[in-house]
Amino acid sequence: MTRAEAATVQAGAVSTSAGLALGIASAVPASLPGLLRVWADTPSPLAALALVASTSLLIAPTGLWLRRAFVQGFPPTDQALACGVSLSALPLALFGGVLKSTTHHRPLGGATFAVAALCLLASCVGLAFRVLGATGHGAVKSAWRNLFTLGCGLSLASALLLGLSGAARPSLVDFLALAAGVAVAGLVRIPGWLARSKLPVVLLGWVGLLTCAVVSLQRPELVRSLTTQAPVSFAALSWLGGGF
Repeated sequence: MTRAEAATVQAGAVSTSAGLALGIASAVPASLPGLLRVWADTPSPLAALALVASTSLLIAPTGLWLRRAFVQGFPPTDQALACGVSLSALPLALFGGVLKSTTHHRPLGGATFAVAALCLLASCVGLAFRVLGATGHGAVKSAWRNLFTLGCGLSLASALLLGLSGAARPSLVDFLALAAGVAVAGLVRIPGWLARSKLPVVLLGWVGLLTCAVVSLQRPELVRSLTTQAPVSFAALSWLGGGF
């Protein structure tokens, strides 16, 4: 490996560690709206730990992806991924509303939603890759691609409108907080003190945070409070249910 290649690899590692650290740090303010509601029900530092860990699972990798996509000019693969996520927004919002009104066991409902959301998201992303031609096997006609992109935008806009209803407003606030955290992690210039972070240290700290959060989920009353009061912020960890 030449010196130039070694420098490129080192720069990439530094960029990844700094972006990951910024994403984890952005999870702290992004978890506050949900934490305020949970704290009124279950005032415990473990609730803050669990919410920060859960939101970091969404914000840190998504922020890294967004930063890389913008550096590369948002290539077709990333466009398809964004469209697929947007397309899944409305059906996920509708399914979440039905599940919330019909399921009395909140941890079970949260786990069910997490699994269904993963399957639906994978299907929508796969469809977006096919329609937009990001797989390299060609795409449908341009007019249909435009209509598909419009439909993805309308799905996201409709989901946001549903969130304006009184019952869903807390979830909308949490979603917007997560979106703001992703925007900060993916678009804001990385501070100098984070740019000096080392990837092994950042990963070790993140793993420690997630491990402590998983251990805290051994308390059923905490899981119930998180699932009921902050289902969006707690979504990434809700599949663990009531613990092991």
